[in-house]
Amino acid sequence: MKKNLLIILLVGLGTTALLYSLPKGNVAGKTQTSPSGGANRDAGSEKTEKAAEKEEHASPLTPAQVKEISGLKSAFAAAKTDATQAKALENLMRAFMNASRYDSAAIYAANYADQHASLTNILRAGQLFFEAQTYALNAQKGTKLGEKARIYFTKALALDPSNLLVKSNMAMTYVDTPTPMKGITLLREVIEQEPTFVPALFNLGILSIKSNQFGKGQERFTQILKLEPNNHKAALNLGFCLAQFDKKEEAEKVLKRVLEQSKDAQEQKAAKELLAEMQDH
Repeated sequence: MKKNLLIILLVGLGTTALLYSLPKGNVAGKTQTSPSGGANRDAGSEKTEKAAEKEEHASPLTPAQVKEISGLKSAFAAAKTDATQAKALENLMRAFMNASRYDSAAIYAANYADQHASLTNILRAGQLFFEAQTYALNAQKGTKLGEKARIYFTKALALDPSNLLVKSNMAMTYVDTPTPMKGITLLREVIEQEPTFVPALFNLGILSIKSNQFGKGQERFTQILKLEPNNHKAALNLGFCLAQFDKKEEAEKVLKRVLEQSKDAQEQKAAKELLAEMQDH
């Protein structure tokens, strides 16, 4: 299966969307408020981000993206107040994410969170490292990004122990480590607390696919669709699981519904590719 299709299937709930549903208040903490610290503040991010850019990505930045990001970096470095810093950082992170540079966005978010240690900033850094891990093109880089995500998720949980979404996402950072059971244990804790919490159900379904337990995966994604009939990513994974059992008619029905109902281009593409693969086998 193509890498890009795997990513679409494996990326579930509570990742990018959460980044823009974080509370707007208390964006900057009180650990550092010196307006003149712009250059020093940006230097650490710039150095580490340049190292990240040398690593493998799916595609190079276009000249337009390079120009846009360069301008936004300058705006962030020149920001003089907490409010302008926060706005400039948000614009820069969006540009990185639009260019599929989640690792670079995470580096800037983490540096900012280290200096402005509010829950909002810490959580955002963890989420971006988690996103970057998901999109990493090699396992070694993914492992490192997962480790960084856990650092910030752990800090976030210390401030907000009841955050089930953080626990669910943190669990997935353990999947490709020597201790994957830590992740499974976290997900089970979430399900015990909230049996219908969809992100945890989704992640358990993904773990079932990864371990070739397609029957369990089918159960998880069917359960999600009962709770959220328009969850197209769950439908894509259900179709994938059904196809593994050679239940082609059922799988086609599910995937064609995604084609008819989803407005997301990536979901549409994934459905088409899965249907094409079924025709080839």
